[in-house]
Amino acid sequence: MSDEIIRKYKLLDLLELQTTSVALADSAFKIFWYNKSFKKDIGPGKLKGLSLKSLFSINTPDSPAIINAPKSFVVPVADKNKNIVITPIITDSKKKEPGSYLIEILPISDSEFKQDSDKEKFRRNLFFQKELQSLLVLLVKEKSVDTIAEEILLRCLEITNSNFGIIVLQDGNEITKFIYSDESDFIPDKAEVEKSIKYNSSFINKWLDINKGPLLALNHHNNIGYGITQVLNCESLCISPCYFDNVLHAKILLGKKEGTYSSLDINEIEQFSTLLSFAISNIQTRQLNTALESRLLQAQKLETIGKLSSGMAHDFNNLLSSIFGSLHLLRNRVPESENVFKLIDNIENCSIRARDLTKGLLSFGKPTAKRKEIVMPNFLMNELSKVVTQTFPNSITLEEKIEPGLHNILGNGTEIYQILLNLCVNAKESIEGKGKIILSASNLLIDASNSINYPLLEVGKYVKFSVSDTGSGIDEADISKIFDPYFSTKQKDTGSGLGLYVTYGIIKAHKGYIDVTSKKGIGTTFDVYLPVFEPPDPKKEKVTDKIIMLADDEEMLSELLAEMLESSGYYVIKVKSGEEALTVLTEELKIDLLIIDYNMPVMNGLECIKEIRNLNFKLPIILSSGSLRFNDDELKLYNVSKKIMKPYEFDTMLEAIKSLI
Repeated sequence: MSDEIIRKYKLLDLLELQTTSVALADSAFKIFWYNKSFKKDIGPGKLKGLSLKSLFSINTPDSPAIINAPKSFVVPVADKNKNIVITPIITDSKKKEPGSYLIEILPISDSEFKQDSDKEKFRRNLFFQKELQSLLVLLVKEKSVDTIAEEILLRCLEITNSNFGIIVLQDGNEITKFIYSDESDFIPDKAEVEKSIKYNSSFINKWLDINKGPLLALNHHNNIGYGITQVLNCESLCISPCYFDNVLHAKILLGKKEGTYSSLDINEIEQFSTLLSFAISNIQTRQLNTALESRLLQAQKLETIGKLSSGMAHDFNNLLSSIFGSLHLLRNRVPESENVFKLIDNIENCSIRARDLTKGLLSFGKPTAKRKEIVMPNFLMNELSKVVTQTFPNSITLEEKIEPGLHNILGNGTEIYQILLNLCVNAKESIEGKGKIILSASNLLIDASNSINYPLLEVGKYVKFSVSDTGSGIDEADISKIFDPYFSTKQKDTGSGLGLYVTYGIIKAHKGYIDVTSKKGIGTTFDVYLPVFEPPDPKKEKVTDKIIMLADDEEMLSELLAEMLESSGYYVIKVKSGEEALTVLTEELKIDLLIIDYNMPVMNGLECIKEIRNLNFKLPIILSSGSLRFNDDELKLYNVSKKIMKPYEFDTMLEAIKSLI
């Protein structure tokens, strides 16, 4: 903000009506503006352009001393029984240099009181301290921000003799709630007041962020907050910010129908604001710790259940295999009888149902085919959107909030799609009549600044999928149970109760996390977090999603070729043996091309290729060697795509790769 704006909005209009003697000085401590009280205090004569030193015979402090000091710098003038209070006004938040100074002349014995000033000050201070103590006791016990805010508001009103009070709860710059204290019905129209506060919020927040202290708005001309005072029809309004860890949690607004606020009033309001900001932060921390504890307990419970159920399911499947075998023999040995065969059919059908149920239990312990591929979430979400739009009833509308350029995920695309579709189906079934499903996906970075909000996830990049509905919601008591096996909020015989249990296991296998929030009668939101697949060298831009596996026991050569391939836009997986190559292919990744050296220990390149073909993997393979002339018939037998002899030019290898993938 420039000095011109400050003079127009903050100082001329806000300070003109102050009973306290105030003036403005420029960066050289020379007076350029003053109110009537200041002129009366100093006496006749020209004041503009005079320095503080000549007016009060004081040494003005250096600017750095002001900047590094608290909000105000007090210079006593003992011979005049005065205090000169100098407050820096930072006009450029980046430079943090004062563009001007607010000058206040205060009697050492506080000008607001006359004969009994000391007694009155003592009484008020004692009352204020008692109020603070009672609030501190409340803060320890109370878990509701609203309750504490209301109590602080009542005490602010009582101490400052205000006509009304409003607390605006915020999440940064976004207003989340209004809390009122207006016993005399001073506020005519709350909707208009809230509209005015929201309209002026951005500029006021900037002012508060720069000054880090209360703003006194007056119903006079065009000062900051003038629009709010007009709507409230009050003469003065004190707006005090509640900062904690440099985050704006709330604003306290106190208004007077007549008169304005003294410096003592503002100081006490500021202390109440500090207490409220601490209370909000404390409650949020407690809530976060409670949520974390609950999530950890749930994760431990599901981990235990998963181990037990998968073990039991494995043993149960062995028993079922015996039952199926016995039924097969029984059909061939008993005489043909409709009644007997009917009984055998019943046993077989029940056994099939039992087998299907055990599949769900086994899926938690081993939830996904280990072989993974690069999944493109934008494509996946487009497909999901088509299915939902085409198959769900017209009474349900679909709203999409899909961020373009979602990061790739390493995982099983079919399973990720299935869990999201299942969540959409659950959302549909929770809606009775008309309703809405919101499908969203966005990139998320978890780092030191926000990791506290995601306690069960490691620092890193994620894709966040969300499925929200306007359905019936879930009872609070059931939230902690919905991922348990065989638990269901649906009517009997409409599901196995394993859907969300299996979903949890699949997401866990992908090193992700699923969370749920729900309100009865309002709706439910499921949030799924899956880690991003980051290329080996994040500094290099990738131009393809193809994965090349490089199998070579020569480490130096392998590193060099990998770097060259990565610089060309490929993802590279390095292994040192044929056994490792087989493991990656069968258990880890979907590979687009294999480059394998012939000379490797234990299992040479051709032996490894033979095993790959026996497993019906049809991926392209480039075989290289520096010591063996390959037999073309042998290479044809194992369906080797290319042979390249060492040493080779990198361009030769790159050309061969481009011809195959």
